[in-house]
Amino acid sequence: MLKTLQFDKHKFDFSKYFEDFFECDLVRLHNKYDFGEKFIDVTGGTKSIDLIETAYNAVIKTDSFSLMWTKFLSTVIKPLFKQNIYYQKLPSLRIFPADHSVKYVDKVCDGMNVHLDSESPFYHPTFETNFWLPLMVCDHLNDFYYIDGNNWKQRANIDKQDMLMFDSFIIHGNYMHNKSFNTRVSLDFKIVPEDQYDKSVLTDIPIIKRGKKFKQNEFFTTDYYYNFL
Repeated sequence: MLKTLQFDKHKFDFSKYFEDFFECDLVRLHNKYDFGEKFIDVTGGTKSIDLIETAYNAVIKTDSFSLMWTKFLSTVIKPLFKQNIYYQKLPSLRIFPADHSVKYVDKVCDGMNVHLDSESPFYHPTFETNFWLPLMVCDHLNDFYYIDGNNWKQRANIDKQDMLMFDSFIIHGNYMHNKSFNTRVSLDFKIVPEDQYDKSVLTDIPIIKRGKKFKQNEFFTTDYYYNFL
């Protein structure tokens, strides 16, 4: 399952939060900030991009963003499932600077970070539904790609602040090296319908999140990773 969703972008203008913080157009972040190394390996969560950590703390963790985020989930996301949901407490922020390479999977395939979130090094539960939300207009060099049936490299090609909703069995990724002139910035998050959450399928397989070690069955819990709505 994969579908494109739209919402009121004036009511929930996520891009503006980050544009105001960075004081520039998001696609131009690479002109304003030094990302250091041209090759950045964040596989397994052992390392992060400093600018992401800065923005995460200065924007996503604020009360104003959190209030808007909760309202967005309750009015836009929850109705899609027609039941109560568990949601990732706060969304993840991704930045892929122009003319940089960012590797986040164990094995790159055809120059792309091709993966399932349920596989190494992420080990997300398959009962999750994924959402991807670009905060700028992507192009063919920095967009989200996925496998549609037998046809590899189907491009998302959605508008700024539209969303992709897809299940855990959609193979997806992006080019490891961003050859675009534009930096890509996006949010992503996980949702679990209440009747789909099943702690019994979680194991003690080790995972690393934000540089810290966890067991899968200790991390993806309603006490630690998810909130209820």
